[in-house]
Amino acid sequence: MKKTMVALLSMILLFSIATSTLADNKEKPKPAAAPVVEEGELVRILVPGSDVLDTLQNKGYDLAGGVKRVPDGIEVDALLTKEQLNTLPEYGVILANDPKRAAPKKAKRSLASTPAKDKLTIGRVDWFTTHGQAFLSVEAKTTAEDGADLTLHWGDKSQKMELYRDSGVYMYHRVLAKVDGPRPDTIKVSSSLGTESSAEVKDWLYPVEADIDRPGYKSAFADEYKNPTQLYKRIEELAAEHPELTEIIELPNKTNGYRRHAQAQFGNGTSGANGDLNSTFYVTSKKYGHEGGNDISVALNGQSDGDKMSVSVKGNDITVHLTTDKNDPSKIGTTAKEVVDAINNNAEASALVTANLYRNGNGSGVVKEAAATKLSDFLSGPEEISREPYTIKALRIGKHSDGSKPGVLIQAQDHAREWVTPLVALESAERLLANYETDQKTKEIVDNVDIFIIPSNNPDGAHYSFFDRNMQRRNMTNHCGPEDADPGRRHNWGVDLNRNYSVGSVYDGYSGGSTVCTSDTYAGPGKLSEPEAKNVVWLAENFSNIKFFMTVHSYGGQLFWQPGSYKADGRITTPRPPLRDEQYYWQIAEKILSNVKSLRDSVVQPRNIGGSSDVLYSSAGNVREELYNNYGIYAFGWEVGGEQWDPDAQKWLAPGGFQPAWEEGNLQYQEYASGVITMFEIAMEYGKDNEPATTEIVKDKQPDGSVNITFSQNKPASIHYTTDGSTPTTDSPTYEAANIREPGEMIKVYENTKFRWISVDVKGNAEKEQSVDVEVEISAANMKKLVENFQEEGEFTNNNAVKSLIMHLTALSLYEEKGLTEKAHKHMKGFKVLLNNHKSNNFISEKAYNILQAHSDYLLNQWK
Repeated sequence: MKKTMVALLSMILLFSIATSTLADNKEKPKPAAAPVVEEGELVRILVPGSDVLDTLQNKGYDLAGGVKRVPDGIEVDALLTKEQLNTLPEYGVILANDPKRAAPKKAKRSLASTPAKDKLTIGRVDWFTTHGQAFLSVEAKTTAEDGADLTLHWGDKSQKMELYRDSGVYMYHRVLAKVDGPRPDTIKVSSSLGTESSAEVKDWLYPVEADIDRPGYKSAFADEYKNPTQLYKRIEELAAEHPELTEIIELPNKTNGYRRHAQAQFGNGTSGANGDLNSTFYVTSKKYGHEGGNDISVALNGQSDGDKMSVSVKGNDITVHLTTDKNDPSKIGTTAKEVVDAINNNAEASALVTANLYRNGNGSGVVKEAAATKLSDFLSGPEEISREPYTIKALRIGKHSDGSKPGVLIQAQDHAREWVTPLVALESAERLLANYETDQKTKEIVDNVDIFIIPSNNPDGAHYSFFDRNMQRRNMTNHCGPEDADPGRRHNWGVDLNRNYSVGSVYDGYSGGSTVCTSDTYAGPGKLSEPEAKNVVWLAENFSNIKFFMTVHSYGGQLFWQPGSYKADGRITTPRPPLRDEQYYWQIAEKILSNVKSLRDSVVQPRNIGGSSDVLYSSAGNVREELYNNYGIYAFGWEVGGEQWDPDAQKWLAPGGFQPAWEEGNLQYQEYASGVITMFEIAMEYGKDNEPATTEIVKDKQPDGSVNITFSQNKPASIHYTTDGSTPTTDSPTYEAANIREPGEMIKVYENTKFRWISVDVKGNAEKEQSVDVEVEISAANMKKLVENFQEEGEFTNNNAVKSLIMHLTALSLYEEKGLTEKAHKHMKGFKVLLNNHKSNNFISEKAYNILQAHSDYLLNQWK
């Protein structure tokens, strides 16, 4: 009896617990299911041109990185959904490894007709070695543009050069040739039109005393990837450990924060005959999830006793009472639009949430009952990751922080998924502070440079990348309207911070940014709309001693500067740096990359260095343009990573993406931190440089008697010159580059000229005025050669006119040679009449006419 009683009591107790549990389960709202967001597949694609690249980015295709220009277009890594993969053929895009990939088609001619003969200009000729293999990187241009094939020759070897066009514009020909054998001193480029030109080979990168090789030098401080909370904690610790050398600067514009409004979606939003697109809607909390939005629930309940829908609210719980069929209560009669309107028109409910129809649905579909569903912000970051607006901080390092020393600003992780980049910035800080007392060069840097380091300029997006979606690129601020604000779009919100600046913006018509809020290159609702971008501008405005800047990205293996963007129609770029700054950029780049090479023989190829719109793509509204054009700061962009040469496989290997395996990431952050340290050294040298440049004219006398003039200098400097006898000033004509990626222009002198000039280096040191007299040799024989040269240069439109002038000058040359000055004088007058006749018939250009006229007058005066 006792046992029976115990058993009975146990059963009652179990029944009570079960009943209680069921009741609790019925009362507790279920968490909102996160709408499935299809994660893309990482593939390498071939895009036919930069115009299509820009179109894809505008339409939300995630073109991840690894950009490489090839003869038949642009290869790039892309993170694409199945739907996006299926639409690639619509844009003429294929997979890079597609076996049907054809040989590059001949592009549409950029010139109306192919000239009979072209002129070649050889640009860069660089020799480098990596992992025991030598390479030649050569660039050359032809006046025939794509109407000629160019071939590189060295020793007894040759290789065809690739045609490089961008946005429909001929840029140049180039080639990267693998060299097995001795280093050539010179190379030759030949054209299919019969022209040849030679140039000297120059070494790219040089041996340096690498910082990591100095005795006792401390490096390699990170042993794992770090999220922004860890990064900023570490710079706070460094500042506390070294108060005499550091300062924490809190930037004034807080980010939006690692936070989201809580949401729940009712319906799947599928289209088609059996889809529920028109019956799908979603709700969004007025408060952020962590502030109470995650505590709200919404239920959709059918009413068995009424045909009028209503909304009731109890605390944070919203219930929508749906209408049903009187004869069949299981049949719901309320549409999605009616639910949305009912919630938004209910004072209590609308104080908690806003309801919206799903994307392009019209709300005409009948909804389904749904148990109480708790809203969610769908964030997975642990509790120690703050949900509040974030204060970005800059770690300032320097013995003298009074603005008297040249400043360098290092900024990393504009793009959240680039996990290696903040370690580059942090490692440079660690090295400076750890080696200050023991390494003389480090002490010299810290004593003479004012350093600002922002380890992560996108902490919200980077936290999201760490804990929610590793491929997040942008910040977390949602500027989308309700049609793109459902929870299924949550990975598509945010602003690309490196498209949010004011110079060369998409809002000014430049390519490479998007006004579509779901695009990965979304430029924001306006220029400088984002606090992260405003903070960088604030630093530039408040610390005028900042002269150098590096924004660290990954993973293309490029180092670039201005111009960074262009208008696609005509490829009109933002302002190009003058020759002085271009030379200085190249000088800095080679020094930085020589130090990078020291760790594991990594080489950033010359073809990947220069104006970013020339070597990478157009990126409208980037930070480099902002700082260089508006604040005069030498501003670099750096894509860490890059290809590594595999001597065993005899090929270049991919760098491993945005988050390479730690074994690779560990090496990347170390080698590129060495490059940042080198930038600090360059800033130190800049600060100490008080000597002006030394410049001189180089005269190259030509067979036609003219003289080709170029300037040489011992360091980058702007040369301002006059040829009319006036005193040169900084407003005088400036000696510039001949063309993109070419050395200084050649000034052709056809008459005796006095050159007067001054030079100003990057520091502002001015050279005293210099002057040189340039004398030309004028004769009838030389005039004949001039006419022949002018014909080759296209200065004549009529070949018979050329023949008539040459006949006259041939006779004149004989009279001149025999000293028959009277005959020569008379014949020259006839030559001038003929010359004037050709001018009136538009057979000769203004330039050629004026020069030949001046030479005629000179000789007539001599033969008087």
